[in-house]
Order: sequence, then C-alpha cells, then structure tokens
Amino acid sequence: MFDEGSVDSGKRAFGSIRFGEAANLHARKYSGFAFPIIGVAPNLGKTAFMLGQVSGVAVTGDAGDGILPNIPESAEGPLSTGPDAAATIDGKLYVCAGWRHVCYLDDDQRWVSIRNNLTDPPKNRVMDFGFSAISGFHANDIYAAGGRGDVWRFDGDRWHQCQTSTNMLIESICCAGDGFVYIGLQSGGLMRGREDEWEVIHQDNMSVPFKDIVWYQDKVWCTSEYGLWTVAKDGKLVDADVPPLASACAGNLSTADGILMVAGLHGAALHDGNEWHRLV
Repeated sequence: MFDEGSVDSGKRAFGSIRFGEAANLHARKYSGFAFPIIGVAPNLGKTAFMLGQVSGVAVTGDAGDGILPNIPESAEGPLSTGPDAAATIDGKLYVCAGWRHVCYLDDDQRWVSIRNNLTDPPKNRVMDFGFSAISGFHANDIYAAGGRGDVWRFDGDRWHQCQTSTNMLIESICCAGDGFVYIGLQSGGLMRGREDEWEVIHQDNMSVPFKDIVWYQDKVWCTSEYGLWTVAKDGKLVDADVPPLASACAGNLSTADGILMVAGLHGAALHDGNEWHRLV
C-alpha cells in the first residue's frame, strides 16, 4: 500500500491462501513493514515470513502467526542493515543485506550469520558492493551479489569472490536448473556464468531491471513491470509465451512445487504445471 507520492505506508495484509475443496484465506493486517520481502522456511513446516526492509518480522503458518523480533543488526551480524533479499535454499530461509552480510533461519528460529570470511566494502563506496540478491544450488553452493559486479560464492565454509566482467548494478540472481547462475543487471541486462566464468548475454535500455529471475519447466524466466520473458537455449531473451491474463500481472515471480506465480500492480496469476489461472 502506498500513500500519495508513492510513499510506502508500511501497512500490509499477510497470510496464506489454500486451494481445492478446503479453500480458504487466512490473513492478518500489519503496519510498519515498508517495502517488505516474502520468504518461506520449509524446515519449519508450511511457514512464510514477511521481512520489512526497514524493520519488522512477521510469520504465518505452522511456526506461528504474528510478529517476531527483528533480525539482530551489528557489525558482526547476523545483519548490519535491514534485509534486502531472501531465498529458500536447501529448505531454509536465507537473507542478505548491505555490507556483505548473509544469514539463515535455523530450526530453532534463530538467525545465524554465515558471513565468515567476508570483508566490509570500502566505507566511501558501500553502494558499489553487495549484497542485494541471493540464490543457491544448495547450502554448499550459494551465490550472493550486489552493487557494481560484486559477486561471491559460498562453499559451505568460506566465501570466494567471483571475477566478473561487469561494473553494472546488480539487481537479481537465480541459480538455475541448467547449472548456470543468471544475474539481472541494470537497464534489463542479463549475465550468465558460474565461479569465475561470466558473460553478458543480453543488454538492454529499459528504465527498470529484472525484478525476479526463476527456473521453471526447464526455462529461465525474467520479469519486470514491463513484461515477462524467457531465455532461449542460445541465450537470447524472448517474450514469454503466456496468455494476457498472465502477462498483465508482470512484476514479480516465484516458483515452488511445480507452480509458477506472477504478481504485479495489475493482479496475480499462477501456472499449475498445465494451465494458467488468474488469482486477482
């Protein structure tokens, strides 16, 4: 919800929707959640979390229903600033933020830092470094990125800085099912690679970057408020072959359990593995 002038009021409704014969909607209203991030923590059952980028943590599902303490912030972590991105990796919820901080939520609902050997960026160039995006193949192969080409890989023990060929701002990331890591760059650019081998496979002049990149039905999907695309096998970006009811909802993407959801300013739709359904 936004007030006049596109100022985020921080007011949110957060909950779950169930489909089928036992269909129902369960949600609660919250305030103080400016620019929230949604993530799920399968290790805690059917549980989702809402994280405000300024402050606020809310939970819904098997692990509870209500407000929880904020993620602790300090120079040692788990974070040093509010969260910037979240991802489910190996059944756990991981969160990253500025000053190259990364943590995850353990089985006891404690936020555990995995910053380990990561160092602070130069104080006068903090915005040129991560992290604002995170994804992983598994807990021993995680990628976190942000700033201008600041990409790191976690091997389960230590972080290794990846040598990329770009100084463009990084906006999104996806560890895809084809074994590559896809990184969304400013202006709708797309970079592909792994460890120290990277190439920019698409350059564009859009005024907004890809907000989300996901792997679904053997394809990489990208979205922004401008549309919905897939990446062909030759690396070219093509308009997604979806009906208008889905393309009209462009803005955000999420996938799990064989389902793809797209949601934006004009509604939400999901693909159940066979066909599209408009939700809102």
